Amino acid sequence: MSETLFPTADAADALVHGLYRALLGRDADPVGLQHWRTVLTGGGDVAALAAALAGSDEYRARTASLAAHGPARARLAAHCAPLFADQPLHIVDVGAQMLDDERHVYAPLTDHGLPCQVTGFEPLDEKREQREQHDGQATVRLYPDFIGDGQRHPFHINEPDATSSLLPFNRAVTDQLVDLSHLRTVRTADVDTRTLDAVLAEAAPVDFLKLDIQGFELPALRHATAVLARTAVVHCEVSFTPIYAGQALFSDIEQLLRGQGFEFIDFHSTCRYASEGTAARQSRDRLGWGDAIFMKSPGLLSGRDLLAQAAIALFVYDKPSLAEALAVRADPALAALFREGQP
Repeated sequence: MSETLFPTADAADALVHGLYRALLGRDADPVGLQHWRTVLTGGGDVAALAAALAGSDEYRARTASLAAHGPARARLAAHCAPLFADQPLHIVDVGAQMLDDERHVYAPLTDHGLPCQVTGFEPLDEKREQREQHDGQATVRLYPDFIGDGQRHPFHINEPDATSSLLPFNRAVTDQLVDLSHLRTVRTADVDTRTLDAVLAEAAPVDFLKLDIQGFELPALRHATAVLARTAVVHCEVSFTPIYAGQALFSDIEQLLRGQGFEFIDFHSTCRYASEGTAARQSRDRLGWGDAIFMKSPGLLSGRDLLAQAAIALFVYDKPSLAEALAVRADPALAALFREGQP
């Protein structure tokens, strides 16, 4: 008789978070994650998790909201697509590797038929080649540059490679947290970094700037003044716990971007950790990091840039009231896109 294999805690967590994101549009809360991790590692059926989420009040409210705003999505997409045909939405992706368990955050823009051009930076050759093979080169241009402050730094090649960074692990912190204590550095190599202002010296606008470079976001942003001046939306990984030695935290990044005319909107996702060596090591009590949404103050933008913000707010972040406010600021007549057929 063959042995029944149950998922590990890490595999169960990935399943739980994946279904929560797919059905509820968010990561699992600590209580829900702990419950379903126990169920799945104990041999429970993942179908029971899917059924529970699909039967929840939150799921019904979310699907009702999506259905209510579905016509507005279609009308806004139809309005924007021809306007962006000559000047596609310009996405700059710093840390552009593909991840096994999630799509690129800006994928909903192309899902809705909006023309996009991606400029990506991924220094790991294998990850860059994987992305090129998956997406092709017609609308994605990938470069091997290390984005930073323009100086030479040791690059820490870690296991898993998604945690590789220009900064070393902060072992005083990572050794104390579940899911981080196993991280290790395989080797280091000195590398030259380039600034965003140097690699994006042309004056083209940036509609969506995504940064995910494992703790080095603040130095990169400090050397991107010219780019930020022509950027509409910043999607930036921010930390609340110093996982890497010397890294900046959310408050530092928010202060810098506020000084550049950006407003903090929300967190797109967050990740929490439990403490090692405790009886309740499955209780994720410490906020570790998140993906923060910043938008250039609408008073600093006009026309097409406001419409780009509106499209990103609706299609990427599912924020219909914000999208409507931005679209109407671009053109008051666009209110009809959001209200047609409503009482």
